[in-house]
Amino acid sequence: MEEDTEYLKLPLEDRCIHKLWKARLSGYEECTKHFPKIVDERSPEFNKFAPLMKKFVTDSNAVAQEKALEAVLAYVENAHVAGRTAGDVTNGIVQKCLAAPKRGTQEKALEVILMYCEIEKYEVVQEELMKGFTQKNPKVVAASVRAVTTALREFGPKVMNPKPLIKQMHTLLEDRDKNVREESKKMVIEMYRWIRQALKPQMSSLKPVQIQELEAEFDKLGNEKVVQTRFLRSQQDLKAKMEAQGDEEEEEDEEVEPDAPELDPFEFMEPVDILSKLPKDFYEKAEATKWKDRKEAVDLLLPLTQNPKLESGDYHDLMKVLKKIIGKDSNVMIVAVAAQCLTGLAKGLKKKFSPFALSFTETILEKFKEKKVNVVSALRDAIDAVFQATNIEAIQETVSGALANKNPQVKAETAAFLSRAFCYCTPTVFNKKLLKVYITDLVKTLNESDPTVRDNSAMALGVMLKVVGEKQLMVFIGEVENLKMQKIKEAADKAELKVKISAPKAKKPAPKKEAPPPAAEPPPSTTAPPKKVIKAGVKPGASSAGPAKGKKRLKGGGGGGGGGAGGGVLEECTEAELSIEDAVEKASEVLPEDVVSGVTDANWKTRLAAVESFGNTIQTLDRSEIPCQALVRVLAQKPGFKDNNFQVLKLRLEALKNLAENSDFTRRSGEVCIQDLVEKLGDPKNGSLCGEVLMTIAEAAKLQWVGPEVMTRAFEQKSPKIQEMALKWLSDAITDFGFVLQPKALIGDIKKALAHTNPGVRTAGISLCGTIYLYMGATLRVFFEDEKPALLQQIDSEFEKMNGTSPPAPTRGLNRGSSTENDDDADDVDSGPAVINVQDLVPRTNISDQLTSTLFTELADKNWKVRNEALQKVSNIISEAKFIKGDISELPTALCARMMDTNKNLALEALRLTASLSAALGPNCKPHTRNIVPGMLAALGDSKQNIRQQALSTLNSWVEQTGLKETVDGEVFADALKSGSPFLKSELFLWMAEKLKDAPPKSVNKEELHACTQYLFMALEDRNADVRKGANEAVLPFMIHLGYDGMVKHTNKVKPSSKNTVMQALEKAKPNLPAKPQPKPKAAAGGGTGRGAAAAAAERPQASAPAAGRGAAAGVKKGLRAPSATRTYERYWGSGSSRKDQEEVDTSPLLQVNNLKQQRASDEQRLRVLRWDFTTPRQEFITQLKDQMTAAGLNRQLMSNMFHQDFKFHIKAIDALNEDLNSNLPACIANLDLVLKWLTIRFFDTNPSVIMKAMDYLQQVFQCVSEEGYHLLDLEAYSFLPFLVTKFGDPKDAIRGPARNIAKLICNIYPASKVSPYMMDGLKAKNARQRAECLEAMGNLIEVYGMSVCQPSPGVALKEIAKQIADRDNSVRNAALNALVQVYFREGEKVFKLVGNLSDKDMSLLEERIKRAAKNRPVIKKPPVEPEVPTVRGGGASGRANRVIPTPAQPAPVITREREGADGATGGEQSSLLKRFGMRNQQQQQSSANANAPFKIDYGLIEKLLEDNDTTERPQYKIEEIPDMNSLLNYKPVCPTPASRLTRPGFTATSRPVSSGAQIDTEGAAQAINLVISQVATPDANTVITALSQLDEVLQSEERSTQLAPHIDQLLILATLQYRLVLNTKMANPNVNKEECIKIYRSLTNCLMMIFNNKQLGTQATRDVLRDVVHVLINILLDPRLAQLEDGPQIIRAINVLVVRIVEKAQFTHVFSALLKLLHESVGSGGGCKFTELVMKCNWKVIRILPTRSNDLDLDQILLDVHNFLVAYPVNTWAERPSDTPLRTIKTVIHTLCKVYGTNILSHFSKIENAQGSELHKYLTKTLKKPKTEDDGGVGDSNRLAAAQVTSDSAESVKSPKRLSKTAHNTLSEIFRKIGSKENTKEGLIQLYEFKQKHPEADIEPFLRKSSQFFQNYIERGLKRVEMERQAEGKVAASQASENGSNSGPLASIQVPDTANFNMNELVAQFKSIAARAGFDNTYIDTAVKDICSAENKGSGERLDISEYIKTLSSDYGIEQNKEQFSSHDQ
Repeated sequence: MEEDTEYLKLPLEDRCIHKLWKARLSGYEECTKHFPKIVDERSPEFNKFAPLMKKFVTDSNAVAQEKALEAVLAYVENAHVAGRTAGDVTNGIVQKCLAAPKRGTQEKALEVILMYCEIEKYEVVQEELMKGFTQKNPKVVAASVRAVTTALREFGPKVMNPKPLIKQMHTLLEDRDKNVREESKKMVIEMYRWIRQALKPQMSSLKPVQIQELEAEFDKLGNEKVVQTRFLRSQQDLKAKMEAQGDEEEEEDEEVEPDAPELDPFEFMEPVDILSKLPKDFYEKAEATKWKDRKEAVDLLLPLTQNPKLESGDYHDLMKVLKKIIGKDSNVMIVAVAAQCLTGLAKGLKKKFSPFALSFTETILEKFKEKKVNVVSALRDAIDAVFQATNIEAIQETVSGALANKNPQVKAETAAFLSRAFCYCTPTVFNKKLLKVYITDLVKTLNESDPTVRDNSAMALGVMLKVVGEKQLMVFIGEVENLKMQKIKEAADKAELKVKISAPKAKKPAPKKEAPPPAAEPPPSTTAPPKKVIKAGVKPGASSAGPAKGKKRLKGGGGGGGGGAGGGVLEECTEAELSIEDAVEKASEVLPEDVVSGVTDANWKTRLAAVESFGNTIQTLDRSEIPCQALVRVLAQKPGFKDNNFQVLKLRLEALKNLAENSDFTRRSGEVCIQDLVEKLGDPKNGSLCGEVLMTIAEAAKLQWVGPEVMTRAFEQKSPKIQEMALKWLSDAITDFGFVLQPKALIGDIKKALAHTNPGVRTAGISLCGTIYLYMGATLRVFFEDEKPALLQQIDSEFEKMNGTSPPAPTRGLNRGSSTENDDDADDVDSGPAVINVQDLVPRTNISDQLTSTLFTELADKNWKVRNEALQKVSNIISEAKFIKGDISELPTALCARMMDTNKNLALEALRLTASLSAALGPNCKPHTRNIVPGMLAALGDSKQNIRQQALSTLNSWVEQTGLKETVDGEVFADALKSGSPFLKSELFLWMAEKLKDAPPKSVNKEELHACTQYLFMALEDRNADVRKGANEAVLPFMIHLGYDGMVKHTNKVKPSSKNTVMQALEKAKPNLPAKPQPKPKAAAGGGTGRGAAAAAAERPQASAPAAGRGAAAGVKKGLRAPSATRTYERYWGSGSSRKDQEEVDTSPLLQVNNLKQQRASDEQRLRVLRWDFTTPRQEFITQLKDQMTAAGLNRQLMSNMFHQDFKFHIKAIDALNEDLNSNLPACIANLDLVLKWLTIRFFDTNPSVIMKAMDYLQQVFQCVSEEGYHLLDLEAYSFLPFLVTKFGDPKDAIRGPARNIAKLICNIYPASKVSPYMMDGLKAKNARQRAECLEAMGNLIEVYGMSVCQPSPGVALKEIAKQIADRDNSVRNAALNALVQVYFREGEKVFKLVGNLSDKDMSLLEERIKRAAKNRPVIKKPPVEPEVPTVRGGGASGRANRVIPTPAQPAPVITREREGADGATGGEQSSLLKRFGMRNQQQQQSSANANAPFKIDYGLIEKLLEDNDTTERPQYKIEEIPDMNSLLNYKPVCPTPASRLTRPGFTATSRPVSSGAQIDTEGAAQAINLVISQVATPDANTVITALSQLDEVLQSEERSTQLAPHIDQLLILATLQYRLVLNTKMANPNVNKEECIKIYRSLTNCLMMIFNNKQLGTQATRDVLRDVVHVLINILLDPRLAQLEDGPQIIRAINVLVVRIVEKAQFTHVFSALLKLLHESVGSGGGCKFTELVMKCNWKVIRILPTRSNDLDLDQILLDVHNFLVAYPVNTWAERPSDTPLRTIKTVIHTLCKVYGTNILSHFSKIENAQGSELHKYLTKTLKKPKTEDDGGVGDSNRLAAAQVTSDSAESVKSPKRLSKTAHNTLSEIFRKIGSKENTKEGLIQLYEFKQKHPEADIEPFLRKSSQFFQNYIERGLKRVEMERQAEGKVAASQASENGSNSGPLASIQVPDTANFNMNELVAQFKSIAARAGFDNTYIDTAVKDICSAENKGSGERLDISEYIKTLSSDYGIEQNKEQFSSHDQ
């Protein structure tokens, strides 16, 4: 008894896993009772039991196990998380329960399995049960089969998939256990009950006896009707219907939801691949001339096509052959067999045959003219099979053509085919148009003379009659004779349809009567929103199975479509509330005691230390270890979050934020602190941090709870500042989380804010309104209609700002599974933001009860007063409800009649009421469109102008709600145009033109447009001018959607006399067709103008609903702007007196939003168009600009004025653009480059009024785009700024002043460092005024933006400015001096160093100006940001010996990232030289990163960084001090050791000691390497350099370097990304220290050099990676900015060497293939000449070493690359190119390969398809046949140039015969041509000298004979001069070599004189240059110089021999003595 009492005290979950079975039994029984009592299916209580469920079912005690199964059943029925346990529990049931000895256990286990199926986990259950089929215990197998059979019987085949069961059928029926066989037999019989005949083909593998037994059992079943007896949760609605219906209506319900769907046997068959089984010569035989060969081919194909299911593949060739045989073969036997093959193919491929169906249909119908019965029969079968892959609509035109065929047999067979095809059609297939076409054609054939044609046509019409019904068909065949009609009806009676027609049962009165009760049935309103969310597609497949499921769906929608509901149905927080004592006790378990007590200490310093320790402690804890609520309560103890000390409060808030992010933070924890946080929102120091903490809490505990709490508590405060900040916080939160709050509550808070007396609160409320407007659109305004007009005006203004703006995608609250409250099923958590259907958030009223029959009677009353009163009643009903549901009974029909009321006032009122109705219905308008739109169209034809205007407005409002496609539907518009008045036609055509112009293609009903086209053509010749004008306007919009050809087809219906007019209109509109569909650019632009909500919704599914809402407001805005646009046209283009002028006015927008700017920039960059650079505008530039404007869709009239010869029209154009600017800013931005280019042309006008107008406009433009946050593109800058600078020199101050202002405005949208070069270029002008203005501008830029504007470097720029001091113009001198004064204010005395050498006069002027300026402004002397290199001073007149004088010690560059809020200096001196040289502590490495998080390379971030256009804030760096110089000089390993030649710059080369015994674990090493390599691509320079230094250490160790082998590609990829990051981003950013770029370049290059020096590592790089590496290296070599840096040339030389090293050391095939690919791409992309040249040089290097590396070459791959090049760029296309050197390079490759491999090369075409006919094969064959003569060394004449550039050693061995070869002759001709030209004379003489040296036996006398004696003497003298120069150079080189003795290394070129007096500067410069070639850093050279000085100081007057020192250094470094390594490889 005591024992019982003990375990009963335990918690329920502990009892369930107790060791005593009685305790467990007690727990199970209580669980069975407890689980159903939990109301919320998502309660955290269920989460505790989820891991225990498998233990329940596998209980070892039989009694307890049975009770456990009952508990599991209750759990599965009630818990939302039960689905997670399905796999484990079912597995346990299969193992332990299904074969249990107790019958009750087995039954309950089966119940649990079926319940899991019911909660939608049937796939997991079936998988686990089928695992039981493989158990060794036959009882388990039999029980598993029995369970599957039961589930199949209860749920049907939709749930239990028969396909995997069929595969197991054979094995189970062959089992040796009798019970297994019996259960398997029952399972097969059960499958047959459901799928019937689909099972029999799968039984072919069974034994005959088994088949016989099974068929006997099948016969017993008869035609038994199978019915699903159990339903899934998603099928509960169906279950309720079936239970509610009586036995009489059972059949109807079954048709609504068929329980026994007929399964296609095709689904269960295995596909067969027949393409691989075709003989190799099949296609040759099939196209052979002999019929026997063709017959043999189709006979071989026939058995293959008889397979019931074929594998998909490329059947195009096979279909092509069959089509040719069927269509053209004369042998009927072959045609018949081919038709049988086609039948098999169509049946075997099913829908995959659809691409070929249409073409074969046409071929077969044409072939029906064949008279042979066997052929016709085969063709019938074929076309019937083909039809199954297509549809009746797709073949309509083909069939119509066949029915019109002259051959009666073709007509008869076509009609017969239609009769068979119609049997597979349903009424929904036949739309009105299709029905009309088919019936018209068949009625024609019904009257044919041939009886077979008539009979077959009648049969086809009869089948159609049976399909669509007599009512639909009789409209079209009413005039058919009675006899024929009788035939048609007889055929209809005989027809047997192949599909079920359920359409007639759709009209049942019962459902209509029952429809209202469900709307009012569920009292809780919580069930309505989820249904809408489900319809919106947030959770496909979900259902509403009652209140529980409704809640589930609501929760799942939080943050998405059901977000609003989610705010109101938050679950109750189940976490228990802790007392402060319990909280302190729990907190003490994880916190030190002094911390717990210290947070409440009275001394603020103690609190500060305690809270800081608190924060540090919780950072070390795991998520599961943190008692969140307890810690929050401890943190909130008095003074808590009301702490008066801002430092302590800041730490408290940061600690709270950390808890919310990294622990299970629930609402219970939030309740503790949210009040205090709201009160601190107005804190000036910590208010922003409070907002961040609230955001984090909202992410943890849901914004649906935090948002309302914040607002409630904020409005309880008296401080308006708190309320203002709370409103702003909520606005930001909605932007971050998406619209997930209840709009009603929000609107209530906003109204409180709007009524506040404080203007800041009102402004914040209006701003929040604007944010919500992004999501709700114009719907939101309805809630504020009762506000005061002034407030309403402000709200409208805020809404206007938001028009056209898309709501941002949510960035928070996406992963809602992190907190304990949101422990949802994994299946219910979306990876992205859910679709927000704002219309579902709007509460709607059902007004159907108020719309009584009496009201409708009054609306139709004869008395107009009664009708008027009825309209007023309807208006009141709608205005009171505001938003209504779709059930409005007959109201649309009644209003339609009133819109055509004879009383115009009533008609006007009805139209207004209809507009209100559309806003109230919202998306529910769609079902009523066809009933109400005809009334609007009829009103458009009214003679009263106000009626027509209101009708247009109403029609627009209806379109905004339903979309254009739904409105323009059902031939309503066509019927209106057919019988409408001229007013209607003119208004309607103009309206359609406006709507169709911007409509996306898919948003328009093309069938309706086709129906309207004939009336459009008729209107083009209407007698009414307005109708003609409207029709002409509509032609182009119609053509945009129907196409030119589509409209031309309709001209067949036009009268011959009118056809000319129609064609003229079509031809006139054709050139204006847009090249691309318009909606896509608008969607890409982010909805720039706000038009076309449907387009935005189509392109952005995530914001479809909000887009619809915003579309309403956008449409209103558009409607308001239309008159303004018209006024603009009339004011600037003129109203036009004549009718012709009015018709030709272009009413389109002046500028249109598009995304063509980037394409224009790309074209100009790639020189596809002229670069906008000229001294005076030439005609080709103007023509180009016109073409670009036309493509961009600029208004034609605007363009006409822009390029008019009269300047007055230019002013009109500028005025029009100016007025359009504010209303159409996005379009201005999209076309800004075109506008700027046009204005630069105007700068050359002589009329000053145009230029002044242009300046005013430009100032407005740049001001607007700056406020918009736009950034100027480089294309726009270089197209405009040079011309703007020329206006600096304009004589009129009215032009110069605005030009200066424009330049300043440009600096707001374009980096000042990019603007300054244009100013510097302006200094080259002859105009003194321009130079002075440019200097003034430079001074202003330096003053505002600092020294970064001095480009390319401060030294270069300031020297150029200093030159202007000597200018003779006084204003220029003053401006230059003023600019340098600004430099002095920035840099102090350094300015004198930067300006260089100035004359005494200029220097005195500068000093005087600086003195004067310094009196008014103190000098800001900045410490130098980098240590100066020791200066070398030479001896002067005083005779002092030259010596190196080191400068005083300067601060060392320790780069540390500044942290926000950090104060004070870093503590302690650095203890090692590594730290002094910039090594950062590990704590500094990206503190924001989570140390516990797994390593992951964020490639998306890397690419984003590479594409970044300098918009992100860069980390700020600060410079700290290093120790004195003595410590550096005394440190021994200053010079690098031989082991590390190219160490990381700024770091010592000392390696970390690694014990040999410490072997790194392989897996750990791989992780460590991955981690280090990942840091190579980070944007932080220190991180990159540190990572590379660690890799250097690994590479230096032979043992450890092998571990890098698997990671080489990864390292090279990230190194390439870092190279690109530096090249594209950091080098272009003026705020980045270029020394940092140099360090990264040097470290990367060093690392790659070491990799490719290692044979094992270098060969690991793959081809594509090598291609990227070489690509980026060459781009760096070509970067002009690098060469201008101080150490840039060193980097260029080092990269040069690296490229050569890659070519030599990488895997030869990979590098060769990569370079060929790179050459291919560079030629194709039109890359720069220099880039292509360098790529070719790399290829030449490869060719040079090819003979020595031929064994390493994969010749097949290389030949494939060469082949691809020749295919892409054939030889015959090179004549048009400026240079054919790339082709010659490729030919040289081919020749070299032939030379190396000989004829064996022809066997290496394995990778090339159809190699025999390729250019490569022809060229190889030609080359191999050609003898290798001496004169070309095996290289053809056409390749002499490339061969001469590649083969360096072949020149000496070349011997030409006495008679010059053709190549030599051509070369000499070219040389003499050069000599004859003035510019190239010297070059020609040098080439002639070199030619004679190579060909001494060549006779040049024939070339000299025809020339004069003077020319011959000139050539002789020139050749002698060249020879003397060459000899002199040789002597100098020889003397240098002899002086340096045997030292021939890179240091040999340094001249060390014997005398003591020598210029030390020159020596050091030489030394640096040579060392740089070896890859050394200048730091080491400087250190060496210091060592020399140190030795000089220590010695007693003896000087160290510098030559000895160099030799020592050379030997220490182990420099290679191969000079060619550094000199001959320069590219």
